[in-house]
Amino acid sequence: MLRINPIIIGSVLIIIGIVGYFDSSNLMSKYMNSFMVTPGSSGVASGVFQQMGFPPIQEVDKWIHYSFVGLAVTGVLPVLFGIFAKKKIQKQFSNINTDLSHLTPEPQEDTSVKSISILKERLAKGEITPYDFIHLKKLLE
Repeated sequence: MLRINPIIIGSVLIIIGIVGYFDSSNLMSKYMNSFMVTPGSSGVASGVFQQMGFPPIQEVDKWIHYSFVGLAVTGVLPVLFGIFAKKKIQKQFSNINTDLSHLTPEPQEDTSVKSISILKERLAKGEITPYDFIHLKKLLE
């Protein structure tokens, strides 16, 4: 089974890379001309960029072309992954343990008896006074 999402993402990257490679000069020329130093350009911006060490427009154009080639090559990887990667088949039924023997309830002792035994323990430890024990025992009964 094919994985559709990586194929779609990779195809979009390839298309953008190819279109960008062949049309980057037309798309970027007006923007690059306004910001980069070109032979015969005048104005304050070109002088400032030249002093700042910006490369010539031909160099920037090469970088843009290489970037679009890299984008197209990067798009090939998700397409290949989508074609050759096996899709995990989800199980309809999980491995549920239906043995309920571990869930047998313990016999519950009377809550008042249990509460009084806890009070006796607290009295023995010295956590409560004999007066508190008598008072709390009356409340529980």
